[in-house]
Amino acid sequence: MRKGILQGDFFYCDHLGASCHDEHDVLNFSVDRPEGFGLVSYVQRYAFSDEAFGVMRTYVVRDLQTSELVGYFSLKAGLVSLNEREVEVQEGESKRTEILFDTVPGVELANFAINSSYIKNRPSVKGIGVVIFQQFVLPIVRQVAENVAVKILYIFALPYDGLIKRYKDVYGFERLGEYDEHELHKRLKPAYDQSCAFMYVVL
Repeated sequence: MRKGILQGDFFYCDHLGASCHDEHDVLNFSVDRPEGFGLVSYVQRYAFSDEAFGVMRTYVVRDLQTSELVGYFSLKAGLVSLNEREVEVQEGESKRTEILFDTVPGVELANFAINSSYIKNRPSVKGIGVVIFQQFVLPIVRQVAENVAVKILYIFALPYDGLIKRYKDVYGFERLGEYDEHELHKRLKPAYDQSCAFMYVVL
């Protein structure tokens, strides 16, 4: 019997709130690294209300055999603005300046975390995040892209060299050039991601 909306060899994925155990299990969700505490706070304090109001869709990933909570990720629609430029517009005898830019439709991977307590019980298991990304995150986004124009999947990664390198080398994310990234951050970066770096994958 298949479980969830997507099922892999070891895990399955479902909408937050689909299981009666979700509320209990997210209260026991943990990460070891201090920079990930915001991810714990989000899933415990805000994810259910954001789900109810339709501002974020959160998915929980569970062990196929034990149904333990393995991790979670959140997705929301968005767009990226590029190539900002000032254009002078003539209005009668006067001129005014407009700021124009191009837009790229995308989906934001707003949260992505693995449950530390699950990992601690399985020290030999590696690459859980990659499995979740490839078997659940990308297929969901690509399914959306079949019906609504989506060109990229993007994130605002925590500004730690090791993490950014992992997103680049393992997950396939890229960064803009220094100038373009700086300009995009001025236009786009959410208040809660002020220290983070924009990264993207072309679908």
